[in-house]
Amino acid sequence: MKPIVTEIAPSVHCCAIAVNRFKTSRFVLQIALPLQLSNARQTAAGALLPFLLHRSCATYPTPRALENKLADLYGATLGASVQKLGEAQLLSIALNAIDDRFALHDEHIAEGCADLLLDLLFAPKLEHRLFSYSAIELEKRLLIERLESEQGDKRKTAQNRCDALMCSQEAYGLNPLGEPEAIAALTAEDITQAWYNLLETAPMQLTMVSNASCEGVCKALKARFAGLKRKPVMPQTEFIATAGELKSIREEQLVEQANLVMGFRAGINSASEQHYALRVMNDCFGGSIHSKLFMNVREKMSLCYMIYAAFHRFKGIITVHAGIDNEKFDQARDAILDMLKQMQAGEFSDEDLANSQRGLCDTFTTAIDLPESLANWYSSSLISGQFSTPEEACAQVNAVTREQVIAAAKGVMLDTVYLLAAKKEDKDA
Repeated sequence: MKPIVTEIAPSVHCCAIAVNRFKTSRFVLQIALPLQLSNARQTAAGALLPFLLHRSCATYPTPRALENKLADLYGATLGASVQKLGEAQLLSIALNAIDDRFALHDEHIAEGCADLLLDLLFAPKLEHRLFSYSAIELEKRLLIERLESEQGDKRKTAQNRCDALMCSQEAYGLNPLGEPEAIAALTAEDITQAWYNLLETAPMQLTMVSNASCEGVCKALKARFAGLKRKPVMPQTEFIATAGELKSIREEQLVEQANLVMGFRAGINSASEQHYALRVMNDCFGGSIHSKLFMNVREKMSLCYMIYAAFHRFKGIITVHAGIDNEKFDQARDAILDMLKQMQAGEFSDEDLANSQRGLCDTFTTAIDLPESLANWYSSSLISGQFSTPEEACAQVNAVTREQVIAAAKGVMLDTVYLLAAKKEDKDA
């Protein structure tokens, strides 16, 4: 299932995955902007843009007009999102629609979806050459509410705080949604300029999961980009291979259980040939229910309610997240480090290795089960430039040796320990 990749313009690609087993198609327009420590307003403007752009455009200037267009596309659905990929702010506008072969009158639904996404990007609704003040104020309020909802998720809060503390001098420490103060300060001029800059400099990718031919979609893309003089800027992620002086931070909130996050410099990132070895190592260490962290720290020692390890491959960082009781902090931290030492010493069985390889392959291959997950699989291609299939990733995982796993583990170093402790409620107060 190798995708057809077509270069449309400098740093603009169409990635088409031809499948005929889904009743629906998926179209995702992705845009990559660099996260910058020194420009909080730029991050905030970038975060606001996809939500603003997907509400209306000059062709469909009202919610009703846009809803009617989506209805014409057989009830297509439209959504927007922002995420962090390495030190890139990844903006997405996505459409789900029925596949062309189910249209009643042989309409080209895929081309209609591509045209709509391009209308939203290239022809937004402007007033006096600026985005509408009222539309911007609405999106500012909604974006701040998204940030506030993140604060209500204590697991997410702890992860964000660990990122910020561990990478305080790196753009990776930023929240891709921006900061409330910077969002509130945005003006129509800020947003409009950010949109112009995006068209000129941002790498883009339209990922298409559909049975329809991609020729018409590519033609529409080329027509829209033909008049642009682009000077693309590819976001770069700073890779720090080794940990600095150990940072240990404790903060308190009124939460039911404490959240422990430990950040490790992995010594390997996605640019390394050994990153598949580290993915296997991380799975064996803490990425699955058969891992050392789950089977020992949670099940045997009962030191936590939940625990997992995640490898952030573009940045070259591993984070271990555990839900614990305050009084078990020292024991949990030491047990996690002991499990890492066991991986570094090769104290895992061939069965453990095989389970991790099989589990990772199962995860990879489930990407082909839905149009959404298949499109998500290729989302990182915008940054990496690599269009490996799930099957190719499985082959890489299965080729990893025991010695490579041990070598990868030995490069992992603890950098930051963050505890969001459960604050005891003052009953007298």
